[in-house]
Amino acid sequence: MELLKVDGRDIINESNEKIMLRGTCTGGWMNMENFINGYPGTEANLRELMQGTLGNEDGVNLGTYFFDEMVDVFLNEDDYRFIAESGANCVRLDMNYRHFEDDENPFVYKEAGFKLLDKALDYCKKYNLYAILDMHAVQGWQNSHWHSDNVWGVSLLWRDKLYQDRFYALWQAIARRYVDRNELAGYELMNEPCSNTKIGDFPYNCYENYKSDSARFNKVNRTAVEKIREVDTRHMIFIEGDYYGHVFKGMEKPWDDNLVYSSHDYMVSGFGPGVYPGPFKQLRNDQIDLAGDWNYEKQLNHIKETEGYKFAVEHNVPLWVGEFGSQYNTGDEDMTYRLLSMDDQLKAYNELGIHWTTWTYKDCGVMGWVTVSPESDYMKVIEPIQEMKRVLAAENFTGWRAESPGKDMVRQMTGLMEGLIQNPAINHETNMRCLSNSLLTGYAAGLLQPEYVSLFKDYNQADIRRVLNSFSFKACDVNERYLEVLKKRIME
Repeated sequence: MELLKVDGRDIINESNEKIMLRGTCTGGWMNMENFINGYPGTEANLRELMQGTLGNEDGVNLGTYFFDEMVDVFLNEDDYRFIAESGANCVRLDMNYRHFEDDENPFVYKEAGFKLLDKALDYCKKYNLYAILDMHAVQGWQNSHWHSDNVWGVSLLWRDKLYQDRFYALWQAIARRYVDRNELAGYELMNEPCSNTKIGDFPYNCYENYKSDSARFNKVNRTAVEKIREVDTRHMIFIEGDYYGHVFKGMEKPWDDNLVYSSHDYMVSGFGPGVYPGPFKQLRNDQIDLAGDWNYEKQLNHIKETEGYKFAVEHNVPLWVGEFGSQYNTGDEDMTYRLLSMDDQLKAYNELGIHWTTWTYKDCGVMGWVTVSPESDYMKVIEPIQEMKRVLAAENFTGWRAESPGKDMVRQMTGLMEGLIQNPAINHETNMRCLSNSLLTGYAAGLLQPEYVSLFKDYNQADIRRVLNSFSFKACDVNERYLEVLKKRIME
């Protein structure tokens, strides 16, 4: 495979051919997430509970074995072959720093994590897929949300030198190991950074009131690039906008000639409710209006108004939308509308010359190219936990639209606080989302973790292998309707 590099707004190979990166993300692999892998809460805490509860068999800790087996079966050669056969030419490989480094043993790296990446890159080379290494969970946490494996809801990276030094050093170690691998498209410094919600989400510091800590944001990104460049001057480096890939105002202009910029864009029409094309309610308090009639022109204009697109045009650099997707678990009729929205979103990205990777490749039945079968052993075992999560709204994606007793309680609590505080600046919907993040996807989800662990307390290695085989490609269901849309747009 030929090495890729930046050429103005384009990405080209060594033959000076223009390459459009189009593919998918492997969320749930080296960084697991609740709705993708089917458990409640965050990976790090769940691992600890499993390791302390499941016991040992033949000198092997069954909790450790459980997660090692899930990583192994979640993404293997069958998956890479299938992705390549779709026509895609890239995968965004999610990573959690914990695979490479322990908090109690900083700057000492674990070979097991590198071997997982070695194997992944070997498959990418075999199937002509470019790999983007995505640091999805960073030392000290780059944001305050569960998807960065953040147990506490605080973000320490931006104000702690030790965490920053560990972050730079790990990227250097990764770059040093893979400097000569051409199937590597490049390094994405971190997923969904959020420089200024250090103690979590509140109505005064997020959504419409978010203000980037640009000085810290730029310093950390620039230093990381400089450290990588000390050992690797060949590969592209991907930098994502602040505030989960949305805020580019205040971002330093490009200073290295091989940088790609990244944004994320989960459009309201991909989740509904409502027909597409058609009207949608204002469901989120973002800086860009999400209400009104959504159709292809609305999507196209929405993308053109994003800060990421404007930054790329102004500075003549490539833009890659590293995450976007729709929800497909709400019935056949609704799925038709979500697929129409996704089709238009992909069409718009292609028309505007934007590189893209969908979120996500595989999950437990929400938005993946392939999904764990609802009739599988794993889904049958965890059904009690899935029901508890639905009642408590303990996951963002699976409970994006559905009402639940958990949401009702949050609504009552926010109403009580707003009536007591009497501050007209507190937006009710924003307050609801902030409290939900803290209480439902944080505390309530954490409270469910021992219940999830208890489902496997009598399992041996053979039982674990049998149940987790539900994640293997051959055991999963392919979303054929979604794949038809993807194949059409990938080949444009």
